[in-house]
Amino acid sequence: MPSSLLPAAISSSLIASLLTMLVLFYVQHLNVHVRTTRCWTLAYTFLVLRSVCNLLAVNHAPLLVLAADIFMLAYVCFLWAGTRIFYGVTVHVMPVMLGFALAVMWLLMTFLTGATLFWRTLPVYCLAGCMLIAAGVTFWRMKSDKHSLGYLVLGVLIFLKGVHLLDFPLLREHAEFASLGFGIGAFLDLAIGMLFMVAALLRQQEDAYRINENLLQEIHGRQQVERMSKERSALFEKVFQMVPDVLAICREKDGCYLDVNRHWETVTGYSRDETLGRFSLEMNLWADPEKRPEMLAILAREGEVNNYETIYRHKNGHEYPVLISGTRFDAGSEPYIAYAMQDVTALRRVEKLQVQVERELHEREKLLATVFQLVPDILTITRMSTGQYIDVNRNWEPMSGYSREYAIGRTSNDLNLWAKPEQRDELIARIKKDGEVRDMQVSFRRKTGLVTQSRISGSKFEAGNEEYLLLSSRNIDNEIAAEATRLQVESLLRENEHKYSTLFQLSPIPLGLVDVKTDRIVEVNDVWLTEFGYTRDEVVGQLTSALGFDDQLEKRKEFDLALLRDKKVDQMEIHLKIKDGARLIFLLSARLIKMRNKRMCIFSLLNVTRQVEVEHEIREMTAQLEERVKLRTLNLQQANAELASAMASLRHTQDELVRAEKMAALGSLVAGVAHELNTPIGNSVTVASTLQDKTRELMLDIKEGKLKRSSLDAYVDTASKGTELLMRTLGMARELIRSFKQVAVDQSSSHRRNFDLQTVLEELIVTMAPMYKNSSYTLLTDLAPGVNMDSYPGPLGQIVTNFMTNALTHGFEHRASGEMRLVTHLLDNDSVQITFSDNGMGMNEHVRKRVFDPFFTTKLGQGGSGLGMNIVYNLVTGVLGGEIQLHSQPDQGTTFIMTLPLVAPQIVNENNPRDIDKETGFEAGSAP
Repeated sequence: MPSSLLPAAISSSLIASLLTMLVLFYVQHLNVHVRTTRCWTLAYTFLVLRSVCNLLAVNHAPLLVLAADIFMLAYVCFLWAGTRIFYGVTVHVMPVMLGFALAVMWLLMTFLTGATLFWRTLPVYCLAGCMLIAAGVTFWRMKSDKHSLGYLVLGVLIFLKGVHLLDFPLLREHAEFASLGFGIGAFLDLAIGMLFMVAALLRQQEDAYRINENLLQEIHGRQQVERMSKERSALFEKVFQMVPDVLAICREKDGCYLDVNRHWETVTGYSRDETLGRFSLEMNLWADPEKRPEMLAILAREGEVNNYETIYRHKNGHEYPVLISGTRFDAGSEPYIAYAMQDVTALRRVEKLQVQVERELHEREKLLATVFQLVPDILTITRMSTGQYIDVNRNWEPMSGYSREYAIGRTSNDLNLWAKPEQRDELIARIKKDGEVRDMQVSFRRKTGLVTQSRISGSKFEAGNEEYLLLSSRNIDNEIAAEATRLQVESLLRENEHKYSTLFQLSPIPLGLVDVKTDRIVEVNDVWLTEFGYTRDEVVGQLTSALGFDDQLEKRKEFDLALLRDKKVDQMEIHLKIKDGARLIFLLSARLIKMRNKRMCIFSLLNVTRQVEVEHEIREMTAQLEERVKLRTLNLQQANAELASAMASLRHTQDELVRAEKMAALGSLVAGVAHELNTPIGNSVTVASTLQDKTRELMLDIKEGKLKRSSLDAYVDTASKGTELLMRTLGMARELIRSFKQVAVDQSSSHRRNFDLQTVLEELIVTMAPMYKNSSYTLLTDLAPGVNMDSYPGPLGQIVTNFMTNALTHGFEHRASGEMRLVTHLLDNDSVQITFSDNGMGMNEHVRKRVFDPFFTTKLGQGGSGLGMNIVYNLVTGVLGGEIQLHSQPDQGTTFIMTLPLVAPQIVNENNPRDIDKETGFEAGSAP
């Protein structure tokens, strides 16, 4: 039997819900946040219906209980939607309706299948409780408003209501708890409803205040527009008065002046007050009144008149010429005319002076003729149409052997001046095309027959209706002789430089050349680049400090002192950092020389890192031998205990590893890429932020007038070093990203040629010798002689390089020694087989299946990109047109067998040659 308190508790909940519904309905009727209050009113309407169903279902009416649960869902949905609308968040109706429909279907299905009341209501009430908790959190997030306390209390109450719904399925069948629950629910419903009403009224008040603020801003804007209109009127009046010409505005129908600017009185003599209200004939301004109707006719016909010249009469009676321009315009319903008038008295005076100028021009022509004769070069003037000489200066006769009187009227062909007639044709063509010629070298023949070299310049000009050509020529026989001597000396210098450069590059020891004054690297040999891992572009022109050569200041000071004192340094031990970050030990020797009037330092670096490391390892091994015995005994005991635990864990994780295999590959790729890119990008961000701070400090000093030369020099030095570091780190990131993207091989190459396979592979092995020459790893070769190929040696070298790199990095990992073999033999007249093998650790089945996949590597996150073997596969099967096979077993080494055609397949765009990158096989300068 239900408790007697249960109907009373349900009745109290019904009354509280009904009262709250009526209050919210009244607030909605007052148009206070209509959409929000409408949702809340509907929510409490469904809450009233739920209370009615619960009251009627006290005697265990299952259908009424089901209806009460459905009304409860509707109550929660509308309360949540009203909260979202009140908060200004979009309510997506379809997902809410879909969720409501699914919950109702769950209730109906569990009701029809006879499920217990607990399992039928638990999901529904959990969903409803979570939605109310979310609504409470929404109000709690509004606590930053000026009514934060009220919103916080409302959020807490809705949160408690949601928690109350969560425990409803647990206590529903216990009447002693159910009556208490309905009582608490009635209190929460009433408190929440009243606070809903207060929140809606407060929000309405805030909206009204915001609308009032907007109206005030609009009124302020209109006042600004009116003020700007007045200012523009004042500005127009000021511009009207400040225009340097005379401006006048009059009515078209009677010609009455309505306004004139301040220059009117200066030109006409009439003041503004004397002019306004009168017209020009009344003021006797026109010296010839017949001109006025003529101007008005032009204005009526064309709508404007430009620079109409007439004579005006001043108030004092004197006449003066003016230019009048005018235009018609409408203002209101009446046409007006605006005039601009300019006094051209001064212009007429200038015209009178023109005659005098022409007379002076004649005198200047005489002066130019004198200068024409005195110029040290040979000057000639010829007529373009006939080529006849019009005039020559006094230097003509010593050069040509002909007198001035004999040459004038004749052409260069008549005088047989051109030793090479085609040069004359070229000169005429360039003159006609460009109008001039500059420093053209030609051969002239003198009257005696002697041929001399001259440099001529000239341009054509017009005089009257004729075109003339002015040429200036200068004998350059002495210059040519001096130039020949200079070229001979430079040729000898180049030969010597080539000899020394060849010796410099072929040295087996790393060599470098540094400018002592600037401390910049001028040149390094190929062995130096291989030793330190840089490219030539990254080194040449850089400061030695930029490459990490100055991190030992004491050693640098000692080196500089010895070099300046003795002009040489021998066998100085230094520690240097190469490009990949490793620190190596070198013996530095240097000599101070003078080259091209500059002091240069040529230095050599002998790598003794391995010898020093071996000595250090021997000393450490001797000292640590006894300690290792103790540690190994302790580690053996710990390993036995850990082995027992690992065996149990291994059995448990064996099944999980199979399912996690695919996800592990993807995770490793992402982690490796992120790890490789983190360092250069992090360094770039640090440098960029430092430059930003330094720039902000410099701008502050400039703004406050505190900028000093020392501060500017410090900033320039910081910016220079920062940008160099930034470009270097970003270049590293760019190369990493390009390596990750360069999976597909470009199907074109410009390095196709005929070559001997044995010679190419031997040259390649020589360049790769530094990779293993100082180690216990060896490379044995058996190369068939006389194998000629028409193919791409660049990609072939890339393939062999990748094989050796993988063997040294992966195959011989944790191995003290190893052996690699490279074998070639001719299969037939069309193909050759190249075999590369090693006796390293080999591959398991999983690695063999994926070794040619892009981004697959066993060193991901440790410097490996997973692209090397994929690039090899694409080069073999694509560019070289062959096949590749892999044979490998764990601890039995690895063998790659390539079958290549002697004549590579033709690339589609081979007629448009493009370079292939030596490291990636991609076209140089193109994106993958």
